[in-house]
Amino acid sequence: MPPKPTPDYRLYYVTGRSLLPPPPASYTGPEEDYYLAHLEEALKGGVTVVQVREKDVDGGEFLEVARRTKEVCDKYDVPLFINDRVDVALALKCHCHVGQTDLPARLVRQLLGPDALIGVSVNTPEEMRVVMDEGVADYVGVGPCFGTQTKKNLNPILGPRGVRAVLETLGESEVKAVIIGGITPSTIPNVLAQTPAPLPSGGYRSLDGLAVVSSIAASTEPETAARELREMFDRKPAYPARSLNSDALSAEQVVEQAVELLRILKDGEKTPLVHHITNFVVMNDTANLTLAFGASPIMSASPDEAPHLSQLISCLLLNLGTITEAQLNAQKIAGAAANRNGKPVVFDPVGVGATEYRKKSASDLLNTCHVSIIKGNAGEIGALSGLSEVKARGVDSVGKGFKDPATVVKTLAAREKLVVAMSGETDYISDGQVSFTIKNGTFWQEKITGSGCMASAAVALFAGLQHESGPFVAAVAGLLAINVAAEIAATRPEVNGPNTFRAALIDACYNLRPEDVRSRAKLQRV
Repeated sequence: MPPKPTPDYRLYYVTGRSLLPPPPASYTGPEEDYYLAHLEEALKGGVTVVQVREKDVDGGEFLEVARRTKEVCDKYDVPLFINDRVDVALALKCHCHVGQTDLPARLVRQLLGPDALIGVSVNTPEEMRVVMDEGVADYVGVGPCFGTQTKKNLNPILGPRGVRAVLETLGESEVKAVIIGGITPSTIPNVLAQTPAPLPSGGYRSLDGLAVVSSIAASTEPETAARELREMFDRKPAYPARSLNSDALSAEQVVEQAVELLRILKDGEKTPLVHHITNFVVMNDTANLTLAFGASPIMSASPDEAPHLSQLISCLLLNLGTITEAQLNAQKIAGAAANRNGKPVVFDPVGVGATEYRKKSASDLLNTCHVSIIKGNAGEIGALSGLSEVKARGVDSVGKGFKDPATVVKTLAAREKLVVAMSGETDYISDGQVSFTIKNGTFWQEKITGSGCMASAAVALFAGLQHESGPFVAAVAGLLAINVAAEIAATRPEVNGPNTFRAALIDACYNLRPEDVRSRAKLQRV
């Protein structure tokens, strides 16, 4: 065994001969050798690590496939791992990957020696801790992230947020990590956005690579497929993202930016088209409020048109209020399409803490798409944070609230790598680095059904401007605008109760001026 290499794990190809397409007309070699030609094209495209996985062949055939694979990999100085079969790895002086039910990594190390690279499959934070305690593995394969047809007897599906929990356990260890299971061009953007895990140091633990099977093995153009996958990984977002100079950002600066966004709307410079997949209780109010501010709503819950709409819209608003399986499916499809098309997504997790079904629905949705802004009340933010300090009663929060709401909001924002806006008597907004409070609004807002959903609609239409100030300022602007409008509406002489206030609120949004926000804003950095 040569000295232990230091691999580049960015694109880890697990071979799958059974998935290969028919050889193209341009291929003139023996059909049984097409696997090797296909592999070489993938290596030319940027594959950095190869693993031979042959579960359904005898030892002699496995050895021959691995031997010839190694000859091709050696031409490109790419390390070769053998799945499970330590005897084959030993015979060919290759590296080895083992699962939880294979030979223990410690024994594999004794057999292969100190210069072999060893990988271990992990599915839970507990399995990750065992790997770290053993101190044997050079890398871990975390998964399955999504369902896959290429491997039987799967462990529980993790989703990107489950993978993040494993990476959080891995922390600042020198052990590398690749993700496996359903990793395709359509899932990679969400995977790269969601999996980085926040560390106590303030940084993030991110993946070191993508392990793919069918995305390359089943491709008729493996060089192109590999190149595109490698480029997608190389474009992964860096965290913590600093779209604003957060350390120097003052309340006055944020107010002026919010005022500018409102001016753009009111002057008609931009008319954001906001796609609402929302609950039927508030649909009419949120559509009218969107129009009142100068944006345009589309209220469609059709999964069939969501991908096409995503190319046209400015922002997607997902509301969990009157959730059904059909609506949840539409939200997943629309969210994934918005991610592909670079459109902001605002998520209102209405009543998420009320039932296990809602919790699972929110988790499934967040595993499917990466959202830009979460807007919820204290009970909803607490449920997403895994806290029980504030309870939910249906769609409402009950109790006195969090002892330290700013930290709760900031921690969730840092963990999810997005903006969190928590509405209440005092609103809290954070991007995980900086936090502000808003103390505008009126008691009338809690007297009408859907006031929180209307606030989310306001946030979404400002996010739809896709202004250079980013989603943090959009969230602040949306809450400031609707809360200031609510204060103005409450002073109208015709407001005698909840129903007249509801109408006055939409009128106030329509008539709201940038100067109203500038003069009334009660924004404070915390």
